Amino acid sequence: MKIAQLCPYDIDRPGGVQKHILDLSCSLAALGHDVTVIAPRISGAQQTNPARPDNSLSIMQVGYGRLVSFNKTAFEISVAAGEEYNRLKTLLRSAAFDILHLHTPLNPFLPLQALFLSKAASVATFHAVPPGTASGPVQRLLYGVLNRCIIAKLDGVVLASAVQKDLHLAGSVIPPCVNLRRFHDNVRSLDGYPGDRVNILFVGRLEPRKGAMILLKAYQELCRQQLPVRLLIAGDGPERQMLEWTAANDKIPNVTFFGRVEDIDLPQLYATCDLFCAPSLYGEGFGIVLVEAMASGKPVVAAANVGYRTVLQGEAARFLVEPGNVEDLSKKLELLVTQPALRKSHGDWGRREATRYDSDSLAPAFLSLYEQAILSKHLKTADQIKC
Repeated sequence: MKIAQLCPYDIDRPGGVQKHILDLSCSLAALGHDVTVIAPRISGAQQTNPARPDNSLSIMQVGYGRLVSFNKTAFEISVAAGEEYNRLKTLLRSAAFDILHLHTPLNPFLPLQALFLSKAASVATFHAVPPGTASGPVQRLLYGVLNRCIIAKLDGVVLASAVQKDLHLAGSVIPPCVNLRRFHDNVRSLDGYPGDRVNILFVGRLEPRKGAMILLKAYQELCRQQLPVRLLIAGDGPERQMLEWTAANDKIPNVTFFGRVEDIDLPQLYATCDLFCAPSLYGEGFGIVLVEAMASGKPVVAAANVGYRTVLQGEAARFLVEPGNVEDLSKKLELLVTQPALRKSHGDWGRREATRYDSDSLAPAFLSLYEQAILSKHLKTADQIKC
């Protein structure tokens, strides 16, 4: 099967959608399928391959994107214009793909361009959810209008979680998946972080929506209690300078900022920490960073946003905290910091649960969906010919 995976974001920027696309593509290729990833060039970005799990993977950069900030987060707007539009059209028509898999199809504008140019059967995965802020209802309304415009064009719909059903979407719920085999017991931890302190890890873009400042304040409370803790912050973004200034100005001890960490180095970071914290306030449709920490056997404390609640269920739900609540976060962290046995049991639960989200395990489910979409496309074409 010839498969095109279209990513509307910078494929080399760390992100859950990018990881899912790359790792799923590698798993599909390992099963003998011909997979091409299509993604835009990003203005001002170095075109390197740091996030790519397999250098032999076919990646075509078509169109241009620009990083913009809105509603306390950053995302790309990508489009193919002029000669790039012609390149996209030629690629989609000449490559004779059997299936075009769009990710975050409502992201302007490249996915919609590809959808209407392609002759292949098409499916789309809806990853994003509107924020729980004042702009949320407006975005929900906009999503509803756009959905009605493109659903009829699609041959299959994938929902990253049941959360997307709130957007009045109907489709197959198949969670995002990544290569979790990289996160195992034999990964060596980083030097310089001895076991005399409990290492708390944050991984993500440093912007207000991701909640790193909330975590820093909660960590400060643990330090006031003189608990043996250390905070490791991996990521970059517009809030980094303020976070570093706050840590220095308030004399918060034992805080390390790693900056941007390449995907290949993440297993060592997870191996180094004793527990993982993801305090993202809103806008999460799933939680791949949670799954990676769980696969590493690390207990997770996370904000109870709609996406993270789909991952931390059952006994792990006790470690969900009210988004933005510093006191609640501090208490849940304290519980795990002071109880090693609880850290182990919660980490063991996570390792077992994470196996559900491995890309090799879920690749057959995507292939089944692709086959159904191709059949649906053929039936639609046959009906049109009869008419």
